[in-house]
Amino acid sequence: MSMARHIDQDFVRGDGDRQLRVLALCGGAAAVALLLLVLAGSLAYTRWTAPHGIRLQLVVPALGPGIEPGSKVLVRGATAGEVTDVAAVDAGTVHVDLVLDDAQAAVLTDSLDVDFRPENYFGVTAVNLVARPGGSALTDGRVLHRTAAPDYTMSTMLEQVSLVVDGALTTSTIATLDEIMRYANGLAPLIRTGIIVAEQLSKTQRHLPTELLLRANDVLVQLPAFARGAADALYAIYHSAYNQRPDGSTGVDDAFMTETDRALELAASDLFGKAGALLASHDAELIPLVGAADRVVAPLPGLLGDGRMAELNTAIDRLESAFTGPPEQRTLQLRVVLDDVPALAGPLAQLGVRAVR
Repeated sequence: MSMARHIDQDFVRGDGDRQLRVLALCGGAAAVALLLLVLAGSLAYTRWTAPHGIRLQLVVPALGPGIEPGSKVLVRGATAGEVTDVAAVDAGTVHVDLVLDDAQAAVLTDSLDVDFRPENYFGVTAVNLVARPGGSALTDGRVLHRTAAPDYTMSTMLEQVSLVVDGALTTSTIATLDEIMRYANGLAPLIRTGIIVAEQLSKTQRHLPTELLLRANDVLVQLPAFARGAADALYAIYHSAYNQRPDGSTGVDDAFMTETDRALELAASDLFGKAGALLASHDAELIPLVGAADRVVAPLPGLLGDGRMAELNTAIDRLESAFTGPPEQRTLQLRVVLDDVPALAGPLAQLGVRAVR
């Protein structure tokens, strides 16, 4: 039993087969038209969104990590274009295609330098162009060869730091740092003392820093003369008789030094050694003598300290002034006061003798 297909179309005339052919043809034409429209739209969008400007190709020996199509091109820290293509030709040649803004034609010439550095703090790598004097204007399609392109990217910096740390932080270095920390810990009391002294000085300071500096200047004025005198003293010591050889040349006189050394040895053994042995053998006699000398000398500091020695000197001066005359015939001047005696006061008064007060 077969089922017959029946298609009733008002806008397509003819039998069923003709209608099917017409519908298939219209569907295919619509699909092709839609596909062409999508392709045209994508091409138009690509051309519309593609960067416009001066197209250049840089030929460098190496590429910075992270450079790819879409990476930014920086000029004086500002975005001036982007990378369109990257191709590694061989081990020492890399082609970097980029597009610059038209305004950069007035800033850069074909003498520019190239390096790779982070675009921001997140480490995104960008191509950096540095303007140099001279050269000719940039034109579209130029190929610039550069023998050096420094790599200042974040990844390279971290790699270099890792290599330095790995090579520097050896066992001996760590032990040295440990010793330094121990010494620094030992210096902590000294540093604390310096801080305390500085604080006390700041509290007790009574003059302005300008006056203190002026006084310091007065001290520093004398330093040249002091240094000159010290240098002259060293020169005199260097050219003294003790630094001259028998032939008159400057140097250590070994014979004189040997003789001096022998003399010191003799003095140490024969003089001071025998004196020490003598004192050690007569300690029974020396102890009472030393004790007596100590008793005699002990009151002297008290006499000198409280002014009694001055009174003693005054008494001695008055006693010496009582003797007059030449040294061969010294006469003692003696005055006897009798008017205070009751038995003699009356007769002396009648004789007209005045009382001495």
